[in-house]
Amino acid sequence: MPEDTALIQSTEFSEHGAVIRVCATKLHEHESSLLIQEMKAYLDSSDRNLIVADFQSVEFISSAGLGAMVTMNTELAKRGGRLVMINLSDDAMQVIKLTKLDKLIPVEKSLEKAQKRLLK
Repeated sequence: MPEDTALIQSTEFSEHGAVIRVCATKLHEHESSLLIQEMKAYLDSSDRNLIVADFQSVEFISSAGLGAMVTMNTELAKRGGRLVMINLSDDAMQVIKLTKLDKLIPVEKSLEKAQKRLLK
């Protein structure tokens, strides 16, 4: 069952998988904190632990936003799950590669590739 909040929209794609669309255009400290709260609430209320995080609407990601991604990844790992990111802006992708966050959290070019990676 999809669950939409102020910052995320979810769509399930398998028994344990969901696409979480981040609806903010910027992930500063405030939005990042809300994102973590909303993601934890979603995970607590569902049995989903294979998450594709879709950042198509996000134009800017601050260091707090990067921290939120790490927190989401850690939370999913505690639940035996995994996170894959898609649709990152060129600027966000540059920062993610520079910080080597893509070594911790995989990035895929399409939803189909992300889903396939999670369902392996």
